[in-house]
Amino acid sequence: MTRTAIALTLSTIIGASIFLAQDRAEAEPRTSKASTTVSAVARSRTQPLVGHSSFMSPHAAPIAFSGGRVFVANTPADTVDVIDASTRKIHARIPVGVDPVGLAMRPDGKELWVANHVSDSVSVIDTDFDSPTYFQVVATVQDFDPTTRATRFDEPVGIAFANNQKAYVALSSENAIAVVNVTNRRITRRLTITAQDPRAITVRGNRLYVIPFESNNKTQLSGGAKPLDGKLKTFDAYQHSIRVNNVLSLGHVVDIIKHPRVPDRDLYVFDTRTDKLVKTVDTLGTLLYGITADSKGRVYIAQADARNDANGKSGTKKHGLKELENRAFLNQVTRVTFRDGTPQKPKFIDLEPLPPRHPEAGQALATPYGIQVSDDDTTLFVSAAGSDKLFTIDVETSQVLGRVQVDAVPRGISLESTDDGKATRAWVLNAVANTVSLVDVHDPTSLEVVETIRLEDPTDPEIKSGRIAFNTAAASTTGTYSCASCHPDG
Repeated sequence: MTRTAIALTLSTIIGASIFLAQDRAEAEPRTSKASTTVSAVARSRTQPLVGHSSFMSPHAAPIAFSGGRVFVANTPADTVDVIDASTRKIHARIPVGVDPVGLAMRPDGKELWVANHVSDSVSVIDTDFDSPTYFQVVATVQDFDPTTRATRFDEPVGIAFANNQKAYVALSSENAIAVVNVTNRRITRRLTITAQDPRAITVRGNRLYVIPFESNNKTQLSGGAKPLDGKLKTFDAYQHSIRVNNVLSLGHVVDIIKHPRVPDRDLYVFDTRTDKLVKTVDTLGTLLYGITADSKGRVYIAQADARNDANGKSGTKKHGLKELENRAFLNQVTRVTFRDGTPQKPKFIDLEPLPPRHPEAGQALATPYGIQVSDDDTTLFVSAAGSDKLFTIDVETSQVLGRVQVDAVPRGISLESTDDGKATRAWVLNAVANTVSLVDVHDPTSLEVVETIRLEDPTDPEIKSGRIAFNTAAASTTGTYSCASCHPDG
């Protein structure tokens, strides 16, 4: 967006400001029953004295369509940008915390909650049209230790509402889900996740679904206590790591093995009425990026499953890159169906041919990230962050129906639908390009990009170019993985 913005400060709220499009004729006119004093101050065009901090934060549901507006987490600019869905113009820019990465609209549509990953907070934006604080941050959810003053609300990512009174926030670095009282903004309890880095969460019916991002795949180095068996234990871990601390593994036979006793917890299911854990599902994938659930109790996960054991016999059989076949990951969407509350055998939808076969040039769908199911439960919409594509999957046949090129590193999807649940348009946040693609999805077999909307971005162009190169799977000969596949978040 290149047009000049004007900062409008409402006197009814302390210090909160909002940037509205200068051309007010292009924005939908709004009147309020409340009397509001507005002062306008032109934003400075001068260069800042210091540069803007630059992070590589993850995302979970960073874009949301509601009431004719599209709300977008503009992560590098520390704002939530509001797009008018009819004019496709940026209607407002709302300053929030540092690195907003996840959004959730309260079920009644009167508040938007924003997870600020770096500033360890959730910004609450008033989205009630008749409110005098409309499009203003009216509260901040935080939690500090009273003694140390350190945060106890570290690195929030995903947000989901059980109802208008209770919200859940994934605290990724704490391996916990914060339960928040919506009315008083207080954390009432924490749900422990016994796996690493919960990020994406969703609520459907009376169930909260949580996926840990780095959930493991039962692999580890083949070290252990004597006696060695030549399979699960090929070297003395105490001698290697503690007594000698031989970082280079010189003189040791080291494999990567799958150990049956290593935990591999992938999907946590909580009852939203009691906040009790009711099920844990394992052996789904390794890097779990996105999650959605349909009305029939089926859960879909956008994921990549690591093949680090495919050439794991590096010590005993001298395996190398040849055995890996240049396929470090399997890109998948996984379906988990529940019957009477019991998870059934998962269905793995492989997005490319399995090794030794490889996808044809341009056909890979690397790093499945954002995922949404249509309201009629028929179609999955998934972003391939490493291939810069939006693609669709038929829920019943598990076949890829269509695909379209968007902008660099798409990580979020929000759908517009008809009254009968058929998706008509998809709004896609391209995280590194910092753009929003509007895609016509009336025909899921023939997707078409209608427009690309650019967001204001303080990122240095050279840094942005480097991030695009870091995230693109085009650098691999099979097009199936990128640098970011092995090094998520940098």
